[in-house]
Amino acid sequence: MHRRIRNSCDILLLSGPVGCGKTATIRIIANKHNIKITEWITPVDIELTTDYGEYEFKEKQSKIFLDFIMNSANFTSLLDSNSNKLVLVEDFPNTFLRTPSEFSDILLQYKKRAKSPIVFICSESNMDSKNIALNIFTQSIKEQFHIHHIAFNSISTTGLRAALKRASDIISKKYSATYNIPTTDIVESVVNTSAGDIRSAILNLHFACLQGITHNLETSIIQENKVKGKTKKKKPTYKFMSLGKDQAVSILHGVGRVLNPKILHETGKQKLSHSPEEIVWQFSGSPSTFINFLEENYLPHFSSTNDVEKAASLLSDADHMLSEWREKYCQEYGLYVAVAGLMLTNKSPVSAWNPVRGPKKINVEYPLLQQLPLLDKNFIYKGKVLATDYVTYCKIINNKTATCEEFQNDEDEVIE
Repeated sequence: MHRRIRNSCDILLLSGPVGCGKTATIRIIANKHNIKITEWITPVDIELTTDYGEYEFKEKQSKIFLDFIMNSANFTSLLDSNSNKLVLVEDFPNTFLRTPSEFSDILLQYKKRAKSPIVFICSESNMDSKNIALNIFTQSIKEQFHIHHIAFNSISTTGLRAALKRASDIISKKYSATYNIPTTDIVESVVNTSAGDIRSAILNLHFACLQGITHNLETSIIQENKVKGKTKKKKPTYKFMSLGKDQAVSILHGVGRVLNPKILHETGKQKLSHSPEEIVWQFSGSPSTFINFLEENYLPHFSSTNDVEKAASLLSDADHMLSEWREKYCQEYGLYVAVAGLMLTNKSPVSAWNPVRGPKKINVEYPLLQQLPLLDKNFIYKGKVLATDYVTYCKIINNKTATCEEFQNDEDEVIE
């Protein structure tokens, strides 16, 4: 890397989960080889008025971005004699997500005029629409500009445990006046909570060991399993409730917790491992999306038509509550009705693996202006029902698309 840094406009892409060490890796290598890093930070757009009360003209984000990376790559400060430079971009302007073609033009300009390499760092996202590595750095872009791509994995449990042990040794030797000495249970709790995020793990260890602070640990003991006359008992696992990464789980995990609820037996009573209140709190920000996933996936998990009838009725009630957008409590109540209803009505769930499917988008088709005269003038509402329900669902079940003449022949039969 050190040999190729001079007069090089190579492009490197680092991708991976949050907290897996992408930025730290670049900074350590640059520091070892005495390479100066100039990082782009997207500025906040603030409209400032002139002396005459008019708003000043603001340049496009893409132009500001291009000017910055070109100046950082080609020019050196008079106060800095280090000519080995590296441009780092981790905070992408939003305009590139809306118009990826602008980013392609900027890369073309950089390849032609820049004299220093540039490194792009992209963190993976659960939503494809916000995954920069997929939307901006497409395969054609990487091939066109010869972009080197290195994909990082999340930190393994063994690696997290080793890093926290090293941090614990430093705390015990140098900072015993500020921190309590981390116990084995605390280290294991941080490991279980951080989900492969080393940054989150270090922050959790910091807050867990501060003197004067106490935290409650949620202890889950795995039940004994009898296998061929022998009893296996696993060690209890610990997990922080008030620390760690955002406890909001992904939609896939949430759907699994609702449609395959785990029941714990404690002191002769049955208890859900994840309560409906907990799941509702986790998905309160996007209730409609979560309910759409539940409606798409709940049927394969039911074996009784009576249970399906109750679940469908509750989902219908939830949709009705969510349609009342003027009352914010209706959103939460609707989500609770859907989640608790599916978890409690399925008395005999199907014990089989079912993949989670995304909700289908139903494009409602309305009759065209030239088709309206073909419908019965005295029953305009019937025309709407035929156009919205009949045609739409015929396409879903792969039937042939009916014509307006067929609508008139089948009108009474469909409505009745």
